[in-house]
Amino acid sequence: MSLTDSAYNGISGLLLGMSVAATLPSVDGETLFGAALGAWLATTTRSNFKAWQRIGSLLLSAGVGYLFTPVALPLVPFLTSGVAAFLCALIVIPISIKIMLWVDGAGIAEIIRHLRGRG
Repeated sequence: MSLTDSAYNGISGLLLGMSVAATLPSVDGETLFGAALGAWLATTTRSNFKAWQRIGSLLLSAGVGYLFTPVALPLVPFLTSGVAAFLCALIVIPISIKIMLWVDGAGIAEIIRHLRGRG
């Protein structure tokens, strides 16, 4: 996939997200746009993805960024919802993957000890 294909895919995804945000009244456009930008950045930095993996990664990161914004805003009230969504789209997926790998490699006793604060 060339750089121009990636740019066209990213731009078309952003335009699709903005048009959906403009037509649905219950969707916060700023949050959706921030999540789409963060997801686009997270997706385009991976060069070894196939087309279907890029689309899946873009949708997953944008969805996570949009859904985690209400959780992040009380923690960082000085950010706008768009910036918080952008950061959530970039940060939540890698942290989730690291936790998933840790849980997969840890035993149940180690997880319980860690949750109780003794680990």
